[in-house]
Amino acid sequence: MTRYIDAHTHAFPAPTMGLDWQASVGVADPKRTGELPELQGIMSDAGIEQAVILLFPRSGEHYERARAQDPSRSPEEIRSEIRDEILALNRWGCEAASRDPRLVPFIGINVRFMSESEVTAEIDEMAERGARGVKIIPPAMQLYANDSLLQPMFQRCWELGLPVLSQSGDGGGPPPHPGADPFGRPVYHRHVLRNFPGLTLILAHMGHGYLADVVELADSFPNLYTDTSLQLSGIGREGRPTALEFVSAVRQIGVDRVLFGTNYPMVSPRGYVKTMEELPFTPAERDLVASGNFLRAVPARQR
Repeated sequence: MTRYIDAHTHAFPAPTMGLDWQASVGVADPKRTGELPELQGIMSDAGIEQAVILLFPRSGEHYERARAQDPSRSPEEIRSEIRDEILALNRWGCEAASRDPRLVPFIGINVRFMSESEVTAEIDEMAERGARGVKIIPPAMQLYANDSLLQPMFQRCWELGLPVLSQSGDGGGPPPHPGADPFGRPVYHRHVLRNFPGLTLILAHMGHGYLADVVELADSFPNLYTDTSLQLSGIGREGRPTALEFVSAVRQIGVDRVLFGTNYPMVSPRGYVKTMEELPFTPAERDLVASGNFLRAVPARQR
């Protein structure tokens, strides 16, 4: 029987937080709340052995909303409030994982609201508390992955052996100006992979519109991975790849470089497992994507 590990989920302490997060990314009619007990129940029903919970709040949207609601508040007061929110979610996720070993916490880091010293201190402390990786969303920070502001974060993850999972592709927010590359374009991660050899970097969504970038990076860097989050929805429907086309795309990247991931609560992990079982992979290929690659890319906790 195929073992499944979901390398890409989002979970929250309360349903209101999960629904707010989905609204911020354009989900008009959410089918799931994102509350942790819901995810845990789905994992049990779908036969998913472990799930990465990505702890990245939509801080930019919260900042703009707070400014609009009360223009008299100082920017630094709001920034401090948002920093506290980032830290609180990280601690909640690591604590939840300490109670349920099926959960794998990747903490959120947002350099727009955290200083270099705060970033380093947060990574160090959360690694001690069981964090297994770090999550970033370049469009949410309005930065390309090769921006100097992000380099201390990559440096510390490299030193500690923590994987980094980065949003990639043309989603997540607008580019800096019309016609510019989206902030998540995978090719901007080349600088990171060159500067920090051996750092495990996971690009979400199979590059979402930039498959060629992911293929090129995978050919050049053995520590580069991607995941299937958002990519298994609607296989075979109009405007979406067929089953054979999807499998071909995975093989272009390298079957040993692709992790099974969903992007819960935006999509159904149950549905993704069902789709994976129906795709024309060989049994060995399916086992690699479903869990084998994850077990190689994300080391078990050593602390």
